[in-house]
Amino acid sequence: MASPESRIIELASRIAANTKKLNDYLVANNLPTPSFDVKGPKANLVPKQEIEVQAARAAIIDDTQELRRLVLGPREYLMSYTHNELISQQAITRFGIAHSFPVGSEASFAEIATKTGLPETNVRQVIRHAINKDIFVEPRPGVVAHNAVSRLLAEDKVIHDWVGASTDDLWQSASQTCNALTKYPGSQEPNETGFALANNTKATVYEVFSQFPERARRFGNAMRSFTEGTGFELSHVVDNFPWGDLPQDGVVVDIGGSQGFVCFALAAQFPSLSFIVQDLEPVIRAAEKQPQAIELGTDRIKFMTHDFLTEQLVHGADVYFFRWILHNWSDKYCVRILRNLIPALKQGAKIVINDNVLPKPGVMSKWQEDRLRSMDLTMTELQNSHERELEDWAELFKLADPRFEFQGGELPKSANLWVLVAEWKGE
Repeated sequence: MASPESRIIELASRIAANTKKLNDYLVANNLPTPSFDVKGPKANLVPKQEIEVQAARAAIIDDTQELRRLVLGPREYLMSYTHNELISQQAITRFGIAHSFPVGSEASFAEIATKTGLPETNVRQVIRHAINKDIFVEPRPGVVAHNAVSRLLAEDKVIHDWVGASTDDLWQSASQTCNALTKYPGSQEPNETGFALANNTKATVYEVFSQFPERARRFGNAMRSFTEGTGFELSHVVDNFPWGDLPQDGVVVDIGGSQGFVCFALAAQFPSLSFIVQDLEPVIRAAEKQPQAIELGTDRIKFMTHDFLTEQLVHGADVYFFRWILHNWSDKYCVRILRNLIPALKQGAKIVINDNVLPKPGVMSKWQEDRLRSMDLTMTELQNSHERELEDWAELFKLADPRFEFQGGELPKSANLWVLVAEWKGE
Protein backbone atom coordinates (compact mmCIF):
# COMPACT_ATOMS: atom_id res chain seq x y z
CA MET A 1 0.00 0.00 0.00
CA ALA A 2 1.30 3.47 -0.88
CA SER A 3 2.45 5.59 2.01
CA PRO A 4 0.48 8.79 2.84
CA GLU A 5 3.45 10.84 1.64
CA SER A 6 3.44 9.22 -1.81
CA ARG A 7 -0.36 9.57 -2.09
CA ILE A 8 -0.33 13.31 -1.48
CA ILE A 9 2.51 13.73 -4.00
CA GLU A 10 0.55 11.63 -6.52
CA LEU A 11 -2.52 13.80 -5.98
CA ALA A 12 -0.53 17.01 -6.30
CA SER A 13 1.02 15.81 -9.58
CA ARG A 14 -2.37 14.82 -11.01
CA ILE A 15 -3.88 18.14 -9.96
CA ALA A 16 -1.07 20.00 -11.72
CA ALA A 17 -1.43 17.95 -14.91
CA ASN A 18 -5.20 18.28 -15.10
CA THR A 19 -5.08 21.96 -14.23
CA LYS A 20 -2.72 22.50 -17.15
CA LYS A 21 -5.10 20.58 -19.43
CA LEU A 22 -8.03 22.77 -18.33
CA ASN A 23 -6.03 25.98 -18.60
CA ASP A 24 -4.69 25.05 -22.06
CA TYR A 25 -8.25 24.49 -23.31
CA LEU A 26 -9.46 27.84 -21.97
CA VAL A 27 -6.51 29.73 -23.42
CA ALA A 28 -6.74 27.96 -26.80
CA ASN A 29 -10.41 28.90 -27.05
CA ASN A 30 -9.89 32.51 -25.89
CA LEU A 31 -11.94 31.87 -22.75
CA PRO A 32 -11.19 33.57 -19.41
CA THR A 33 -9.44 31.44 -16.82
CA PRO A 34 -11.19 30.93 -13.46
CA SER A 35 -11.24 33.98 -11.22
CA PHE A 36 -13.40 35.33 -8.42
CA ASP A 37 -12.62 38.88 -9.49
CA VAL A 38 -15.85 40.86 -9.82
CA LYS A 39 -15.50 40.75 -13.63
CA GLY A 40 -14.59 37.06 -13.67
CA PRO A 41 -16.71 34.38 -15.36
CA LYS A 42 -19.98 33.58 -13.60
CA ALA A 43 -19.92 29.87 -14.38
CA ASN A 44 -17.84 27.02 -15.72
CA LEU A 45 -17.12 27.80 -19.39
CA VAL A 46 -16.23 24.31 -20.60
CA PRO A 47 -19.07 22.85 -22.73
CA LYS A 48 -20.36 19.54 -21.42
CA GLN A 49 -19.64 17.85 -24.75
CA GLU A 50 -15.93 18.46 -24.20
CA ILE A 51 -15.70 15.11 -22.44
CA GLU A 52 -11.91 14.99 -21.91
CA VAL A 53 -11.68 18.52 -20.50
CA GLN A 54 -14.73 17.99 -18.33
CA ALA A 55 -13.13 14.80 -17.00
CA ALA A 56 -9.99 16.78 -16.14
CA ARG A 57 -12.12 19.37 -14.36
CA ALA A 58 -13.96 16.68 -12.35
CA ALA A 59 -10.63 15.06 -11.46
CA ILE A 60 -9.26 18.39 -10.20
CA ILE A 61 -12.28 18.80 -7.93
CA ASP A 62 -12.07 15.22 -6.62
CA ASP A 63 -8.30 15.27 -6.11
CA THR A 64 -8.15 18.67 -4.41
CA GLN A 65 -10.87 17.52 -2.00
CA GLU A 66 -9.03 14.28 -1.26
CA LEU A 67 -5.75 16.14 -0.78
CA ARG A 68 -7.48 18.51 1.65
CA ARG A 69 -8.93 15.58 3.61
CA LEU A 70 -5.58 13.81 3.84
CA VAL A 71 -3.73 16.93 4.93
CA LEU A 72 -6.36 17.67 7.57
CA GLY A 73 -6.36 14.10 8.88
CA PRO A 74 -9.45 12.25 10.17
CA ARG A 75 -9.98 14.32 13.33
CA GLU A 76 -9.69 17.79 11.81
CA TYR A 77 -11.57 16.60 8.73
CA LEU A 78 -14.62 15.63 10.81
CA MET A 79 -14.36 18.84 12.85
CA SER A 80 -14.18 20.93 9.67
CA TYR A 81 -17.93 20.34 9.10
CA THR A 82 -19.43 23.07 11.24
CA HIS A 83 -23.14 23.38 12.01
CA ASN A 84 -23.27 27.06 11.01
CA GLU A 85 -21.74 26.70 7.55
CA LEU A 86 -24.73 28.28 5.80
CA ILE A 87 -25.62 31.11 8.18
CA SER A 88 -23.87 33.82 6.19
CA GLN A 89 -25.49 32.70 2.93
CA GLN A 90 -28.89 32.64 4.60
CA ALA A 91 -28.38 36.13 5.99
CA ILE A 92 -27.14 37.48 2.63
CA THR A 93 -30.32 36.34 0.87
CA ARG A 94 -32.81 36.91 3.68
CA PHE A 95 -31.68 40.46 4.47
CA GLY A 96 -30.80 41.52 0.93
CA ILE A 97 -27.12 42.13 1.67
CA ALA A 98 -25.99 41.44 -1.91
CA HIS A 99 -28.46 44.08 -3.11
CA SER A 100 -27.55 46.65 -0.45
CA PHE A 101 -24.96 48.39 -2.65
CA PRO A 102 -24.32 48.35 -6.40
CA VAL A 103 -21.84 46.08 -8.14
CA GLY A 104 -18.71 48.11 -8.90
CA SER A 105 -19.06 50.27 -5.80
CA GLU A 106 -18.06 49.91 -2.15
CA ALA A 107 -19.93 50.19 1.13
CA SER A 108 -18.99 50.31 4.79
CA PHE A 109 -20.41 47.93 7.36
CA ALA A 110 -22.36 50.88 8.79
CA GLU A 111 -23.89 51.72 5.40
CA ILE A 112 -24.90 48.11 4.83
CA ALA A 113 -26.40 48.00 8.32
CA THR A 114 -28.51 51.08 7.57
CA LYS A 115 -29.67 49.63 4.27
CA THR A 116 -30.56 46.16 5.59
CA GLY A 117 -31.79 47.03 9.08
CA LEU A 118 -29.30 44.67 10.71
CA PRO A 119 -27.09 45.85 13.57
CA GLU A 120 -23.61 46.73 12.36
CA THR A 121 -22.09 44.03 14.59
CA ASN A 122 -24.14 41.35 12.82
CA VAL A 123 -23.33 42.78 9.40
CA ARG A 124 -19.63 42.54 10.19
CA GLN A 125 -20.04 38.97 11.50
CA VAL A 126 -21.97 37.77 8.48
CA ILE A 127 -19.87 39.45 5.82
CA ARG A 128 -16.52 38.44 7.26
CA HIS A 129 -17.75 34.86 7.55
CA ALA A 130 -18.89 35.09 3.92
CA ILE A 131 -15.56 36.61 2.81
CA ASN A 132 -13.80 33.62 4.32
CA LYS A 133 -16.01 31.51 2.01
CA ASP A 134 -15.03 33.68 -1.00
CA ILE A 135 -18.24 35.72 -1.05
CA PHE A 136 -17.52 39.50 -1.13
CA VAL A 137 -14.09 41.06 -0.57
CA GLU A 138 -12.84 43.61 1.95
CA PRO A 139 -10.39 45.85 0.03
CA ARG A 140 -9.83 48.01 3.11
CA PRO A 141 -10.75 47.40 6.75
CA GLY A 142 -14.49 47.94 7.22
CA VAL A 143 -15.14 48.48 3.50
CA VAL A 144 -16.90 45.82 1.40
CA ALA A 145 -16.94 45.28 -2.37
CA HIS A 146 -18.45 42.65 -4.62
CA ASN A 147 -16.52 39.78 -6.14
CA ALA A 148 -17.76 37.34 -8.80
CA VAL A 149 -19.75 35.29 -6.25
CA SER A 150 -21.57 38.15 -4.55
CA ARG A 151 -22.11 39.75 -7.96
CA LEU A 152 -23.94 36.59 -9.03
CA LEU A 153 -26.16 36.85 -5.95
CA ALA A 154 -26.82 40.51 -6.73
CA GLU A 155 -27.59 40.06 -10.43
CA ASP A 156 -28.92 36.53 -10.96
CA LYS A 157 -32.40 36.10 -9.49
CA VAL A 158 -32.42 32.35 -10.04
CA ILE A 159 -29.18 31.84 -8.10
CA HIS A 160 -30.32 34.23 -5.35
CA ASP A 161 -33.53 32.22 -5.03
CA TRP A 162 -31.56 28.97 -5.07
CA VAL A 163 -29.46 30.08 -2.07
CA GLY A 164 -32.55 31.47 -0.32
CA ALA A 165 -34.57 28.28 -0.79
CA SER A 166 -31.57 26.13 0.16
CA THR A 167 -31.00 27.94 3.43
CA ASP A 168 -34.58 28.85 4.43
CA ASP A 169 -36.37 25.68 3.26
CA LEU A 170 -33.95 22.83 2.57
CA TRP A 171 -31.47 23.47 5.39
CA GLN A 172 -34.27 23.62 7.94
CA SER A 173 -35.77 20.41 6.54
CA ALA A 174 -32.42 18.63 6.57
CA SER A 175 -31.90 19.48 10.25
CA GLN A 176 -35.19 17.76 11.12
CA THR A 177 -34.90 14.70 8.89
CA CYS A 178 -33.38 12.37 11.48
CA ASN A 179 -36.10 13.49 13.90
CA ALA A 180 -38.69 12.56 11.27
CA LEU A 181 -37.06 9.16 10.72
CA THR A 182 -37.29 8.59 14.47
CA LYS A 183 -40.88 9.81 14.81
CA TYR A 184 -42.19 8.10 11.65
CA PRO A 185 -40.05 4.97 11.14
CA GLY A 186 -40.46 3.49 7.67
CA SER A 187 -42.97 6.14 6.58
CA GLN A 188 -43.59 6.74 2.88
CA GLU A 189 -46.04 9.58 3.52
CA PRO A 190 -45.09 12.99 2.06
CA ASN A 191 -46.31 14.82 5.17
CA GLU A 192 -44.18 12.87 7.67
CA THR A 193 -40.85 14.45 6.78
CA GLY A 194 -38.11 16.73 7.98
CA PHE A 195 -39.86 19.51 6.06
CA ALA A 196 -43.11 18.90 7.93
CA LEU A 197 -41.37 18.97 11.32
CA ALA A 198 -39.38 22.08 10.40
CA ASN A 199 -42.62 23.84 9.48
CA ASN A 200 -44.60 22.43 12.44
CA THR A 201 -47.25 21.03 10.12
CA LYS A 202 -48.90 17.83 8.94
CA ALA A 203 -49.15 19.25 5.43
CA THR A 204 -46.97 18.29 2.47
CA VAL A 205 -44.36 20.60 0.99
CA TYR A 206 -46.69 21.54 -1.88
CA GLU A 207 -49.61 22.22 0.45
CA VAL A 208 -47.42 24.48 2.56
CA PHE A 209 -46.12 26.36 -0.47
CA SER A 210 -49.69 26.85 -1.72
CA GLN A 211 -50.28 28.94 1.41
CA PHE A 212 -47.14 31.05 0.91
CA PRO A 213 -46.96 32.27 -2.70
CA GLU A 214 -43.59 34.01 -2.31
CA ARG A 215 -41.96 30.87 -0.90
CA ALA A 216 -43.52 28.86 -3.72
CA ARG A 217 -42.24 31.33 -6.32
CA ARG A 218 -38.74 31.28 -4.84
CA PHE A 219 -38.62 27.48 -4.63
CA GLY A 220 -39.89 27.09 -8.20
CA ASN A 221 -37.36 29.60 -9.45
CA ALA A 222 -34.61 27.81 -7.53
CA MET A 223 -35.51 24.53 -9.24
CA ARG A 224 -34.99 26.27 -12.58
CA SER A 225 -31.28 26.34 -11.74
CA PHE A 226 -31.44 22.57 -12.26
CA THR A 227 -33.90 22.14 -15.10
CA GLU A 228 -32.49 24.97 -17.21
CA GLY A 229 -28.86 24.07 -16.54
CA THR A 230 -26.38 22.16 -18.65
CA GLY A 231 -27.36 18.51 -19.01
CA PHE A 232 -31.11 19.11 -18.75
CA GLU A 233 -31.64 20.32 -22.32
CA LEU A 234 -34.86 19.13 -23.94
CA SER A 235 -32.83 17.90 -26.92
CA HIS A 236 -31.89 14.87 -24.82
CA VAL A 237 -35.56 13.88 -24.69
CA VAL A 238 -36.21 14.71 -28.36
CA ASP A 239 -33.19 12.79 -29.65
CA ASN A 240 -33.12 9.69 -27.44
CA PHE A 241 -36.48 8.02 -27.91
CA PRO A 242 -37.85 6.89 -31.32
CA TRP A 243 -40.70 9.38 -31.42
CA GLY A 244 -40.67 9.17 -35.21
CA ASP A 245 -41.58 5.46 -35.06
CA LEU A 246 -44.89 6.17 -33.34
CA PRO A 247 -47.99 5.74 -35.52
CA GLN A 248 -49.17 8.58 -37.75
CA ASP A 249 -51.39 10.83 -35.59
CA GLY A 250 -49.89 9.21 -32.48
CA VAL A 251 -50.75 10.72 -29.10
CA VAL A 252 -48.31 11.58 -26.31
CA VAL A 253 -49.59 12.42 -22.81
CA ASP A 254 -47.15 14.50 -20.71
CA ILE A 255 -48.19 13.78 -17.12
CA GLY A 256 -47.27 16.54 -14.68
CA GLY A 257 -46.08 18.41 -17.76
CA SER A 258 -46.17 21.89 -16.21
CA GLN A 259 -46.00 24.55 -18.93
CA GLY A 260 -45.67 22.02 -21.74
CA PHE A 261 -42.04 22.72 -22.62
CA VAL A 262 -41.28 19.10 -23.56
CA CYS A 263 -44.32 18.91 -25.83
CA PHE A 264 -43.44 22.18 -27.56
CA ALA A 265 -39.98 20.78 -28.36
CA LEU A 266 -41.37 17.46 -29.58
CA ALA A 267 -44.13 19.11 -31.63
CA ALA A 268 -41.54 21.15 -33.53
CA GLN A 269 -39.68 17.98 -34.59
CA PHE A 270 -42.55 15.53 -35.08
CA PRO A 271 -45.46 17.19 -36.88
CA SER A 272 -47.48 13.96 -37.15
CA LEU A 273 -47.85 13.67 -33.37
CA SER A 274 -50.32 15.37 -31.06
CA PHE A 275 -49.82 16.06 -27.37
CA ILE A 276 -51.82 16.40 -24.17
CA VAL A 277 -50.21 18.22 -21.25
CA GLN A 278 -51.67 17.32 -17.86
CA ASP A 279 -51.15 19.13 -14.58
CA LEU A 280 -53.10 20.66 -11.72
CA GLU A 281 -55.65 23.35 -12.49
CA PRO A 282 -53.66 26.54 -11.63
CA VAL A 283 -50.68 25.31 -13.68
CA ILE A 284 -52.85 24.47 -16.69
CA ARG A 285 -54.60 27.85 -16.58
CA ALA A 286 -51.25 29.61 -16.86
CA ALA A 287 -49.89 27.19 -19.48
CA GLU A 288 -52.80 27.71 -21.86
CA LYS A 289 -51.99 31.43 -22.11
CA GLN A 290 -48.45 30.92 -23.42
CA PRO A 291 -47.73 32.20 -26.94
CA GLN A 292 -46.45 28.79 -28.03
CA ALA A 293 -49.65 27.12 -26.87
CA ILE A 294 -51.77 29.61 -28.79
CA GLU A 295 -49.57 29.35 -31.89
CA LEU A 296 -49.67 25.55 -32.06
CA GLY A 297 -53.39 25.50 -31.32
CA THR A 298 -55.54 22.83 -29.73
CA ASP A 299 -55.14 20.43 -32.67
CA ARG A 300 -51.48 19.75 -31.81
CA ILE A 301 -51.22 20.47 -28.09
CA LYS A 302 -54.07 20.33 -25.62
CA PHE A 303 -53.94 21.18 -21.93
CA MET A 304 -55.90 19.14 -19.41
CA THR A 305 -56.42 19.45 -15.68
CA HIS A 306 -55.50 16.14 -14.09
CA ASP A 307 -54.17 14.84 -10.77
CA PHE A 308 -51.94 11.83 -11.46
CA LEU A 309 -52.89 10.36 -8.08
CA THR A 310 -56.27 9.65 -9.68
CA GLU A 311 -57.17 7.40 -12.63
CA GLN A 312 -55.81 8.46 -16.03
CA LEU A 313 -58.45 10.14 -18.20
CA VAL A 314 -56.84 9.78 -21.65
CA HIS A 315 -57.38 6.29 -23.06
CA GLY A 316 -55.42 4.70 -25.87
CA ALA A 317 -52.44 7.07 -26.11
CA ASP A 318 -49.18 5.78 -27.55
CA VAL A 319 -46.86 7.26 -24.90
CA TYR A 320 -47.41 8.37 -21.32
CA PHE A 321 -44.46 10.55 -20.37
CA PHE A 322 -43.08 11.59 -16.96
CA ARG A 323 -40.24 14.09 -16.72
CA TRP A 324 -38.64 14.41 -13.28
CA ILE A 325 -41.93 13.50 -11.58
CA LEU A 326 -41.60 10.07 -9.99
CA HIS A 327 -38.42 10.85 -8.06
CA ASN A 328 -40.61 13.17 -5.97
CA TRP A 329 -42.72 10.28 -4.73
CA SER A 330 -42.10 7.28 -2.48
CA ASP A 331 -42.45 3.78 -3.89
CA LYS A 332 -45.97 3.49 -2.45
CA TYR A 333 -47.17 6.50 -4.42
CA CYS A 334 -45.19 5.70 -7.57
CA VAL A 335 -46.91 2.31 -7.69
CA ARG A 336 -50.24 4.10 -7.29
CA ILE A 337 -49.40 6.56 -10.08
CA LEU A 338 -48.44 3.73 -12.45
CA ARG A 339 -51.50 1.66 -11.56
CA ASN A 340 -53.69 4.70 -12.28
CA LEU A 341 -52.57 4.40 -15.90
CA ILE A 342 -53.68 0.79 -16.38
CA PRO A 343 -57.39 1.33 -17.23
CA ALA A 344 -56.31 3.73 -20.00
CA LEU A 345 -53.52 1.63 -21.54
CA LYS A 346 -53.70 -0.15 -24.85
CA GLN A 347 -51.40 -3.06 -25.59
CA GLY A 348 -47.97 -1.79 -26.60
CA ALA A 349 -48.36 1.63 -25.00
CA LYS A 350 -45.03 2.99 -23.77
CA ILE A 351 -44.28 4.61 -20.43
CA VAL A 352 -41.32 6.93 -20.97
CA ILE A 353 -39.59 8.39 -17.93
CA ASN A 354 -36.95 11.15 -17.96
CA ASP A 355 -35.47 11.04 -14.47
CA ASN A 356 -32.45 10.46 -12.26
CA VAL A 357 -30.80 7.06 -11.95
CA LEU A 358 -28.37 6.56 -9.11
CA PRO A 359 -24.99 5.20 -10.22
CA LYS A 360 -23.16 2.29 -8.72
CA PRO A 361 -20.55 3.60 -6.24
CA GLY A 362 -17.34 4.74 -7.90
CA VAL A 363 -18.66 4.82 -11.48
CA MET A 364 -18.47 8.61 -11.77
CA SER A 365 -16.35 11.24 -10.04
CA LYS A 366 -16.99 11.70 -6.33
CA TRP A 367 -18.01 15.30 -6.95
CA GLN A 368 -20.64 14.26 -9.52
CA GLU A 369 -21.82 11.31 -7.46
CA ASP A 370 -22.11 13.50 -4.38
CA ARG A 371 -24.60 15.74 -6.17
CA LEU A 372 -26.87 12.74 -6.83
CA ARG A 373 -26.43 11.34 -3.32
CA SER A 374 -27.35 14.77 -1.94
CA MET A 375 -30.43 14.88 -4.17
CA ASP A 376 -31.34 11.44 -2.85
CA LEU A 377 -31.35 12.80 0.72
CA THR A 378 -33.21 15.94 -0.36
CA MET A 379 -36.05 13.80 -1.70
CA THR A 380 -36.31 12.11 1.70
CA GLU A 381 -36.28 15.34 3.71
CA LEU A 382 -38.98 16.93 1.52
CA GLN A 383 -41.23 14.07 0.36
CA ASN A 384 -40.15 10.78 1.97
CA SER A 385 -39.06 9.77 -1.51
CA HIS A 386 -35.66 8.76 -2.83
CA GLU A 387 -33.62 8.51 -6.01
CA ARG A 388 -33.47 5.05 -7.62
CA GLU A 389 -30.91 2.75 -9.18
CA LEU A 390 -31.82 1.10 -12.49
CA GLU A 391 -32.88 -2.08 -10.67
CA ASP A 392 -35.16 -0.02 -8.41
CA TRP A 393 -36.97 1.36 -11.46
CA ALA A 394 -37.48 -2.18 -12.76
CA GLU A 395 -38.83 -3.28 -9.39
CA LEU A 396 -41.22 -0.32 -9.30
CA PHE A 397 -42.92 -1.45 -12.52
CA LYS A 398 -42.98 -5.05 -11.29
CA LEU A 399 -44.71 -3.95 -8.08
CA ALA A 400 -47.23 -1.89 -10.03
CA ASP A 401 -48.21 -4.77 -12.33
CA PRO A 402 -46.28 -7.68 -13.89
CA ARG A 403 -47.84 -6.78 -17.24
CA PHE A 404 -45.49 -3.78 -17.37
CA GLU A 405 -42.31 -4.83 -19.19
CA PHE A 406 -39.44 -2.64 -18.08
CA GLN A 407 -37.12 -2.27 -21.07
CA GLY A 408 -34.31 -0.39 -19.34
CA GLY A 409 -32.90 2.92 -20.42
CA GLU A 410 -29.84 4.97 -21.15
CA LEU A 411 -28.14 8.15 -20.06
CA PRO A 412 -27.72 10.24 -23.23
CA LYS A 413 -24.28 11.71 -23.82
CA SER A 414 -23.83 14.96 -21.86
CA ALA A 415 -27.24 14.52 -20.15
CA ASN A 416 -28.09 14.40 -16.45
CA LEU A 417 -31.40 12.54 -16.70
CA TRP A 418 -31.88 9.05 -18.07
CA VAL A 419 -34.51 8.06 -20.63
CA LEU A 420 -36.28 4.96 -19.25
CA VAL A 421 -38.91 2.92 -21.09
CA ALA A 422 -41.55 0.37 -20.08
CA GLU A 423 -44.19 -1.22 -22.30
CA TRP A 424 -47.70 -2.34 -21.36
CA LYS A 425 -48.13 -6.00 -22.33
CA GLY A 426 -51.68 -6.38 -21.08
CA GLU A 427 -54.81 -6.52 -23.18
